[in-house]
Amino acid sequence: MVNNKPELENWAPYGQVKPVPANLRNWLMMLDQKEGKGPAYMRTEEAIQAIVASVPDEKERKKKLKEVESEAWEDFLDMTISQAILWAGTNTSPEEKPSEIQACEPYFIGSHSGASGTWVSGPEDLAPPEYFWGYNHMATVKGIFCAGDASGASSHKFSDGSHAEGRIAAKAALAYIVDNPEQPKVDAAQIEKLKKAILSPIATFEEFSGLTDNLDVNENYIKPKQFMYRLQKIMDEYAGGVATMFSTNKPSLERGLELLAFLKEDAEKLAAEDLHELTRCWENVHRMWQAEAHVRTVLFRDETRWPGYYFRADAPEIDNKNWKVFVNCKWDPKTDKWDVFKRDIIQIVD
Repeated sequence: MVNNKPELENWAPYGQVKPVPANLRNWLMMLDQKEGKGPAYMRTEEAIQAIVASVPDEKERKKKLKEVESEAWEDFLDMTISQAILWAGTNTSPEEKPSEIQACEPYFIGSHSGASGTWVSGPEDLAPPEYFWGYNHMATVKGIFCAGDASGASSHKFSDGSHAEGRIAAKAALAYIVDNPEQPKVDAAQIEKLKKAILSPIATFEEFSGLTDNLDVNENYIKPKQFMYRLQKIMDEYAGGVATMFSTNKPSLERGLELLAFLKEDAEKLAAEDLHELTRCWENVHRMWQAEAHVRTVLFRDETRWPGYYFRADAPEIDNKNWKVFVNCKWDPKTDKWDVFKRDIIQIVD
């Protein structure tokens, strides 16, 4: 039950036998904050001192402290870069004092916590036939290969894991290229149409920017930063963000989809002042599609699969009987319709 704190007797502090899982840690932190017990701190100084204290010789202890400090920065720069940036930005030495933390995951949950991402082919030597279609890590679109948060079904890839998976995907992509050397037939008119679409935010800005004395306020377009804030607000307040203590429900998700539909209409009016903003425009469009896929799958899954990362307040339990499955979604550009459906989890190893 989400209103009862889970037992922790089988878990040990970080660095000992068994670390507390991230979603369980977030769960406990959220429950404490709801009771008004914030702020929450990460006691890095206690953890570091406990490791160093085990070294009896004072000279060796100082040497060990430097090693642990270096490892702490390296580990966080590898896995949680933003935490290391916060240490630097708040003048925090992790070996000297604790740092404030928030039970917060990205609202567009990637493979770190949700085992989500693009549906890709498994490796030939492990994947069942129905989950292998010719090349390891190739998406359902031929010739597209995915790694890291772009590919699903693994919850712990982080930076180094994404690097390793990227090498695997790259080798498979090269094999695909070798096996398919023929030049694809491309419609020149279609290419020109795509070029025009890609550069349209620049054209929109050039056409309408002179109609106001403030380049950020114009009824004819929306700048990428404004678009980003609007998208983040929708996901935060309706899709289980920090504003709602990571809780959502069916009516909230449905309202979020309504607002995303309005945002999709306004995406046609994105405007870019320069090439940097042009990149941001298309980054926002991609995020918008990712956001809608995320909301639709959370709405479809009638349970709370990852307590601590998000809660379906109207379906707070983990339901392994009905929902220990993957959920896939796809969009049909011809009909503008979404299809959301289950995929079986096939247990390869115990």
